[in-house]
Amino acid sequence: MKLKQLTRHVWAGYVYWPLPVMVWIVEDHDGLTLVDAGLSSMWRSMREALHTTFHDRPLNRILLTHGHHDHVGMLYELTEDLPVPVMAHEIEIPFLTGERSYTKLREGSKNSDIQPLAKNKLEPLDMGNSYGGLIPYHTPGHSLGHVAYYHPEDHILLAGDLFTAFFGKLRRPINKFTANMEESLNSGAIVEKLQPKLTACAHCGVIKEASTQYRKLVKNEALGLR
Repeated sequence: MKLKQLTRHVWAGYVYWPLPVMVWIVEDHDGLTLVDAGLSSMWRSMREALHTTFHDRPLNRILLTHGHHDHVGMLYELTEDLPVPVMAHEIEIPFLTGERSYTKLREGSKNSDIQPLAKNKLEPLDMGNSYGGLIPYHTPGHSLGHVAYYHPEDHILLAGDLFTAFFGKLRRPINKFTANMEESLNSGAIVEKLQPKLTACAHCGVIKEASTQYRKLVKNEALGLR
């Protein structure tokens, strides 16, 4: 896993799989917040980064954008090593515990269910709260309980799979893994509301001034242009 500092408080950790898979480490006055848990192969280097780059500052929480397998991979070992709360939207939690199935959300979806997580390791997000400087926003469509996190001080949106990026261009999420593309595109209007300077996507990179590209993305989708 490679590390890159995106803003004053936000770092990206990423690997290629073969697409880039990105998670985020957010620094706050009282410790760290990890947003998403990527792939299981990332845990060894993440643990080393917590020790070296972040000088053993406490990891206070893990926030999930959603529960697809490439966003939860480190959780199984990480939560064995560190007693840290894992938080997700309350709609997403049944998919994380195995009570609901991603494979049944949409005919033809390529999502696969994950190894269930214990209920006592999961907490529902308080959508009216902030966490380590991050404000959660419910952005359903890619999954039912998908959440994006905005850091207002740094003007960066941690968008999970709300979008993908392609050479600096805003693109829709990957179709075969998205439960409801129309709803996901509608949720993408959050960039017009928040006007982030940077929008970090879990796959393929970081977009500058995504709000200026969003309407073009929606128009192209309506015309069937990709």
